[in-house]
Amino acid sequence: MGARSYSFPILLTSLLFVTISLSALNTQVPLWLVHNQFPVWQIGMVGSSYFIGNLVGTIVANWIIGKFNAKRTYSYVCILFALATLGLSFSIDFYSWSFWRFIIGIACAVTWVIVESCILITGTVRTRSKMLAVYMTTYYLGTVFGQALLRYFPSNVLYFGLVISTLMALAILFILLTHYKLPKKKKNSLNLMPMLVHKQARLGLVGCIIAGMIIGSIYSLLPAYYAHLGYNDSQVADWMILLIASGVIAQFPAGWFVDKYGKPVLLLLEMVIIIIACLMLIANVFPAFAIIILGATVYTVYPISMAWACETVRKQDIVLMNQTMLLVNTLGSLIAPAIIALVMDKLGNHYLFVCFVIVSLYFVWLLLKNLIKNRKPRYAGSF
Repeated sequence: MGARSYSFPILLTSLLFVTISLSALNTQVPLWLVHNQFPVWQIGMVGSSYFIGNLVGTIVANWIIGKFNAKRTYSYVCILFALATLGLSFSIDFYSWSFWRFIIGIACAVTWVIVESCILITGTVRTRSKMLAVYMTTYYLGTVFGQALLRYFPSNVLYFGLVISTLMALAILFILLTHYKLPKKKKNSLNLMPMLVHKQARLGLVGCIIAGMIIGSIYSLLPAYYAHLGYNDSQVADWMILLIASGVIAQFPAGWFVDKYGKPVLLLLEMVIIIIACLMLIANVFPAFAIIILGATVYTVYPISMAWACETVRKQDIVLMNQTMLLVNTLGSLIAPAIIALVMDKLGNHYLFVCFVIVSLYFVWLLLKNLIKNRKPRYAGSF
């Protein structure tokens, strides 16, 4: 336990460097594409290619970890991340940038599987949820730092890639200082069907998909949305910081509300608030306040849904369920930006938020059905 006790903060420090790099890149790539006159549908497709890489990375993560072990795999994918970012400087065209974003997506997914699996395997029933809360807070803090540091990053694609490479080198250095070892699977096949059809986990999985659809679209399309409104790069970064910082601040209060009111009730409340925030943004009513409440809710949907799904399975199935949730979250993230980008191209930029309202209403309907179905009559058995 001594080694693991200090391995956890070192692991999170390594994750911080990866997340800062990813956050800066997620905002800068759409802005580079906007500046080079790419249409919105192509910006959305480049964003979706990153999430397709996430999907592939999640599927192959177990096989790679089993072949090279956790720390070596983490180091290799950090190198891959750096090389792919440098690859963006080779040529700025739709196909090459889609390819490099795909490679970066694979690298990120493998790092998340490793980090989350280390937490889930080493944590106990009492500590696991707290460790996940610290993990999510670290992830979102890294995202905020990435947005804040973006204005200090070089705007040149090649020099930007060199900065990212330096951060990846630091991430590798820190992961090598940890003592984590993940158990090897007896089989390399990834059979997710039992998790996908697990009835008790269904709404948790749907929550992960919805979170992926909204957050994936936010990262892929919101910078372009603000750029089309006439904001400069620094102003776009400020709006993204406001959104993500709200999600960071909301992590621990959300945990308190879950303990008090339960996951289904809190998720229902969050989806209603997301709908209200999107309607405010469409009408341009108190946009700063709307972005704050949107960030505070949308960034807590995934961890709450993940905890809900994980508590319905046996301990030996938790890592498999974690991979399943990453997969469905990634599916939402890769499908939604491509479709919403086409809608925005045809109907207007504000349809980004109209689409968020539609998917949120669907989840509200499912949650209401679940709450009504599971509600016990107050006076049952009195007659």
